[in-house]
Amino acid sequence: MTTNNYKRADSIDFATKVSRKIKGWYSNDTYHDKAVNRIVFQREEIISLFEKVEKVSVKKLLNYLDTSGFFYRPSSANRHHNFPGGLAEHSLGTFRIIEEWNCMTPDERQNSELYKRFLYNKQVTCDILKEKMNYDDMVIAAICHDLCKAKHYYMVGRVIKSHNSDPEPRHKHGLLSVERLQKNGISAKNYQNLFLAVLMHMHLFSQPRSQKEANTQKLARSSMLSIAVWAADKLDASRHPAGTRHRQF
Repeated sequence: MTTNNYKRADSIDFATKVSRKIKGWYSNDTYHDKAVNRIVFQREEIISLFEKVEKVSVKKLLNYLDTSGFFYRPSSANRHHNFPGGLAEHSLGTFRIIEEWNCMTPDERQNSELYKRFLYNKQVTCDILKEKMNYDDMVIAAICHDLCKAKHYYMVGRVIKSHNSDPEPRHKHGLLSVERLQKNGISAKNYQNLFLAVLMHMHLFSQPRSQKEANTQKLARSSMLSIAVWAADKLDASRHPAGTRHRQF
């Protein structure tokens, strides 16, 4: 296994762990080593993002990301980002899209891929061409919107399986992620906007199943963060359909 100038002191130990976890996935050592390095660098980038969060301690949350396998697990079995490290890669991709959107001018937003593909015809009650978002909210919501998947998928050779003991039913997907944020040091009391974005990132514009969900949708559609996470999640997923990443190695 090669090492490519890792920045964190614990990254070499982490790389060794990842190398064992994804053993047998790639067809030769070169592809295997590239995958290990990519996963290590993604972990380093995510940790560096969290180190800039100011309003809350994220130590417990980062520990959960490490112990749950968040950094090396796939994002799905047969949908987008279905490869080792896919969950972290998708989470980073979602953050980068949101961060870029937050820095755009109104004209740039209106001409962006995010707006043209996902937002131009949506009924919302906030000014999506002008409103800005808080850094802490963007980082935690984007990186952790799929936190419920952190222990869900695992790899046996080149096959991705899911744990029956850790279900990820689609209608509870956002709620499970919110619950794991709460269990790992992020308080809903202080981060209502963030929790709303994570909770509704799949169902913001879908047919509500109850009046309660309809009311939550209405509230979320007034939040730039909720709208951005919903759209960025879809855009990043569309860029990495099932199997695409494998063929690059």
